[in-house]
Amino acid sequence: AAKVLLPRCPHARVVNLSDCRRVTDATAGSVAKACPMLRELNLTGNPHITAAGIDEVVQRCGDLESLCLAGCDRISENLLTQKYARFCDIFDEEEDGPWAA
Repeated sequence: AAKVLLPRCPHARVVNLSDCRRVTDATAGSVAKACPMLRELNLTGNPHITAAGIDEVVQRCGDLESLCLAGCDRISENLLTQKYARFCDIFDEEEDGPWAA
């Protein structure tokens, strides 16, 4: 459905595909191609998404500010904390982040 709808929404800034269990890297690539002005992408709970799909989104969407990748088990914690940290809120709300005194 996303592959059909998104080309008709080139100005979309927020896309939420959380818990759409059939979302793949190809879907992420389609989102990136169709929505170059994307600022927020929620892929929470999508077990088929890999770093390759996220890399395409990051490369194509220069205005990207936020990625929600919780439950994307094929993306390692290392990549989340290093490569995609600027797009992800990786701190537990109960923990003190680097801004704490």
